[in-house]
Amino acid sequence: MKYLFCILGLLIFINFNSFSQDIAGSWKGDLKVMGQTIPLITHFEEVDGEWIGTMDSPNQGAMGIPMKKVLANQLMVSFEMSVMNASYEGVMQGDEIKGNFSQGGMKFPLDLKRVTSGELEELGPKRPQLPVGPFDYDVVEVGFENSSDNIKLAGTLTKPKGEGEFPAVILVTGSGPHNRDHEMVGHKPFWVMADYLTKNGIVVLRYDERGVGESNGDFSTANIEDLKNDVVSGIEFLKKHPSVNLEKIGVVGHSEGGLITWILGSEGHDLSFLVSLAGPVVPIKDLMTKQTEELVKVSGAPELLVKSETNKNRKIYQAVIDSKSDEEWKAALKPIFEASLKELNIPESQWPNAIIKSQEAYEHQLTPSMIYFLKINPENYIKEIDVPVFAGFGSKDLQVVASQNGNRLIELFEGKSDLLTLKVYDNLNHLFQTAKTGGTNEYGTIEESFNEKVLSDILEFIKKQ
Repeated sequence: MKYLFCILGLLIFINFNSFSQDIAGSWKGDLKVMGQTIPLITHFEEVDGEWIGTMDSPNQGAMGIPMKKVLANQLMVSFEMSVMNASYEGVMQGDEIKGNFSQGGMKFPLDLKRVTSGELEELGPKRPQLPVGPFDYDVVEVGFENSSDNIKLAGTLTKPKGEGEFPAVILVTGSGPHNRDHEMVGHKPFWVMADYLTKNGIVVLRYDERGVGESNGDFSTANIEDLKNDVVSGIEFLKKHPSVNLEKIGVVGHSEGGLITWILGSEGHDLSFLVSLAGPVVPIKDLMTKQTEELVKVSGAPELLVKSETNKNRKIYQAVIDSKSDEEWKAALKPIFEASLKELNIPESQWPNAIIKSQEAYEHQLTPSMIYFLKINPENYIKEIDVPVFAGFGSKDLQVVASQNGNRLIELFEGKSDLLTLKVYDNLNHLFQTAKTGGTNEYGTIEESFNEKVLSDILEFIKKQ
C-alpha cells in the first residue's frame, strides 16, 4: 500500500581513513534513526587506480546502489550518492570505521566494521519458505494481452498435474511496480502462495505488471483503472484454459491489489469469489491519514511530530482532492508546510529551505496515478459485491489498519453477512508476516514470507466455493 510522508532517506557521503589501510571489500554498520535500525553494507574496489563502490540496504530491498564518486586521501575516504543531502564522517581504526551520519541537520552515530565474504553471505536474508523444485505440479510460462491498451503481459501458470477442471485464481500485487512473485526485500510471497495453493489443487496465474520483467507497457503512467484492466485480461485468459473450472474462478489481491479486487467484484466478470488481503475499505484519504499516524508513531517520533505529520498529510490529501488543477493543489502546499513548521517550533529562518525541499518531495510523489488513487472511495465498489468474499487483515498492519477497515467492512456487508468471511490475524503485519512492531523496517529482517495459517484459511475458503 502506498504511503506518503517524508522519512529520512539514504543518500550518504562517507569519509574513512585509508592511511596505509586498504578499504577494498565490504563494510557493515547499523544506522539507528528514531527507534529504527537500518543495516547498511558498503562495498569498495579499486579499478584503474580509482575507487568505486556500491551500497546495500537489505531491509529496504535496495541493493547495489551505485556511488557517485569515491575518494581516498590520507586519513579520509569519501563517497557521494545523488539521492538526498546526507553525509558521514569517520576515522578508520583497524578493521572498524567510527563516525557519525548527518542529514537534515541531525547527526547519528554509525560505526562500520569490515566483513569477510563468508560473513557477508551470512548477512543475506534467509527465506525458508521459498519453493524449491522438483515440483509435483506443472509450471508453465504464459502470456496474455490487454488488447484495449495493446499490452502483452507475461506470467506463470501453476496447475495440478492430470486432467480435469480445477478452481483457479489470479494474483494481484500491491502498489508499485512488481514482478509476478510480488518480490520485495528478498521475499517472494506470491511464489510462496502459488506453490501452496497449487499443491492443494488450485490453478494459479501470477504475472509481471506492465513495464516490469517480461511484460511490456509503461507502469509509471498507469492508474488503478489501467491496472484493473490488465487483471481483466488475465481473467479472460483463465476462462479459456482447459484446466480451469469456469464456475470457480476468483481473484486474490493484496493491499492495492485488494482494492482492485473490490472493483472487479463490483463489475462482475463472472467471478465466483474474491480474496482481499489488507485491502483498503475506507476512503483512501482517510486510510492514508491513519497510515501516516501509525508509521510515524512506530518510528519512535515524539507525540508532537506524530500529530504534526498526521495533520499536515490530512490537509494535503484534502487539498489534492478538492483542487481542480495541479497548479491549485501545488499552491495550497506552502501554507500547509508553514503551519506544520510553526507547530513544530522550527525557527522561521529555516523555513525557506525546508519548504522548498518539502515542496519538491511532495510534488514528486503526487503523480497523476497517485492523485487518482487518493480520490478513490472503496466503499462505493464494496457495496455492489454479491459474491463470497474472504477478507484478511493483520493486527499489526500499520498501512491498512485492521480496526479502521475491518469494522467498516462488516458494516458494508450488513444484510448480506453470509457472503463475508473476515479474519484478523494476531501479530501479523501488512505483508502477513509475524512481526514485533509492524513497522516497514521489519519486513526485510523477518524470515517468514507469508504466514501459513493465512494460506490455509484462503485454501479452505476457495474449496468451499
